[in-house]
Amino acid sequence: MADSSDSEQFSDGESDDDFEVLSGSSESEDEMNEVPMNANPWFRVRPPEIDYLHDQRFVENSGPQNVPAADAKPIDYFLLFLTLDFLRHIVRERQTGKNLHLPVKYAQDFITSRQRVRRFSRLHSWFKVGAVTLAEMKGFISVILNMGLIRKPSITEHWNTKFPSQDTIWFRDIFSRNRFQSILNFFHIVDSNALPNQNDDNYSPPSKFQCFVDLFNRQSKLHYKPKQNLNIDESLIASKGRSCIIQYIPSKAAKFGVKLWVLAEAVSGYIYQLSVYKGRQFNPTPQGMLQGAYVVNKLLDVAGLFHKSYHLFTDSFFSSINLAKVLLTKGTFFTGTLRANRQMPNSIKHPVLQEKECVYIRQGNILLCTYKERNGRKPVFFKSSTGK
Repeated sequence: MADSSDSEQFSDGESDDDFEVLSGSSESEDEMNEVPMNANPWFRVRPPEIDYLHDQRFVENSGPQNVPAADAKPIDYFLLFLTLDFLRHIVRERQTGKNLHLPVKYAQDFITSRQRVRRFSRLHSWFKVGAVTLAEMKGFISVILNMGLIRKPSITEHWNTKFPSQDTIWFRDIFSRNRFQSILNFFHIVDSNALPNQNDDNYSPPSKFQCFVDLFNRQSKLHYKPKQNLNIDESLIASKGRSCIIQYIPSKAAKFGVKLWVLAEAVSGYIYQLSVYKGRQFNPTPQGMLQGAYVVNKLLDVAGLFHKSYHLFTDSFFSSINLAKVLLTKGTFFTGTLRANRQMPNSIKHPVLQEKECVYIRQGNILLCTYKERNGRKPVFFKSSTGK
């Protein structure tokens, strides 16, 4: 139900021609009829509203795609994402007509770059043992994953045999301590010599692991089609490495790390697309756009989810009224909280509310709501877009 008494002037960065200035507080039908045909005001609405969900044509075939048989082993599902082809790429990469082992190549470059190698250094035994095989690479990854499950003070403690109560035989069965540490030291998934240096215009900070991110995005889309409700948020992978892409976010548990923009299915949390944030220097936001809106448009575009009636949910960092309007033109619905410093009508931004009270206003397909949970707490602002 619309109420003309709450219609008001508003602009969220668009031209003033898109909005009509309405004054007065009368609720008469005569004043409503005086509104020009091209006006686009905000009107007070009261629940329940008309349900437009039946007009949202979401027809995607959601769910798992291209998956193994029902009786497949867990390792078969694991290899859907970390494929054998990628493991072979790590172990052996074809360049200039020759098979070059990436760990061996990096080790050779590292050893030759040192002026002096100590007599009893492990570096001497690297070439004696031989190149890293595909079986060793599988074992190496399995050890890394199990170290995350079986926590110990240091890497070497997984091979400790001094105290029987702390002995973990499995790790010794897979690798000797020295061999594992040697592979860990020389582990590379790209040829560093082929990458642009930091002074090059084509330099990209995550280039040493970007191929792994690309693999994940490709396999994620190949094996699953998300349901209608989506979510975009940021995630932090803990790291204190020396890199220009390391971010400091005090609100996160890790605080220091590599920040990812993540597009996921809202119900299951299945990650459908992710992007590494490279910092302001390498990931500048286009002029006139909010960073959150730019990230949303970029992720949905790369994932190929526009014009399919998906419904996106985000927090206040990404949310804006203008973003909801833009997404509607691309066949995508949007719901999110709004920050108090974002532009919005005064009846929403400065409401007079009692405990458990809310206010709704609508402009076309855009619905705004403010809600006060209890006295003494600030109101919460919500925004949603629906299709008619």
